[in-house]
Amino acid sequence: MVATSHFLSKPQSPRKAAHSRTIHLQAYERQDGLWDLEALIEDLKAEPFTSQASHFDCGVPIHLMALRITINQNMDVLYAEASMQRMPFSTVCPEAGVSVERLVGANLLKSFRKEISKRIPLHERCSHLSELAALLPTLAVQTMMPRRKACEESDSSGPRPLKIGGCLAWREDGPLVLKYHPNWYREPDQ
Repeated sequence: MVATSHFLSKPQSPRKAAHSRTIHLQAYERQDGLWDLEALIEDLKAEPFTSQASHFDCGVPIHLMALRITINQNMDVLYAEASMQRMPFSTVCPEAGVSVERLVGANLLKSFRKEISKRIPLHERCSHLSELAALLPTLAVQTMMPRRKACEESDSSGPRPLKIGGCLAWREDGPLVLKYHPNWYREPDQ
């Protein structure tokens, strides 16, 4: 893994590592035409750590959790599961893993992050699994982009491309939309 310090300016003060969080996202195209989106989170401390209920030696994950959802082409969630291998409160935390099944029926493109909160109230969820779930819409868009791009290029009258309005580069009144998707371009507000 590449260290972030390779891309950022030199730190303003000497420092030592305190905590490391790794998030890994992976998408899979299934033979049955569906898609599996998987997310993994791992938290490590640079020194031994003791919570109210557990002790973790240096290098032993405090959190090691995974999430998988299965979606269709419309990005509807058809299946959801979680696995919690490491956590500080092993007698309580796993109860929250079951709640991710409530994401079935949600759509990644229709206010999915709000749906997470609506379907799994704060007092019933694992913040780490919710954090992973919130990353899945962008993973899905990146995964589906090559297929959708081919459709967009062959049919400019088709549905609005997902990327439009999703960031500064693809803002509706921006130069990229004007150049590549003029039928979806709108004049800037004055």
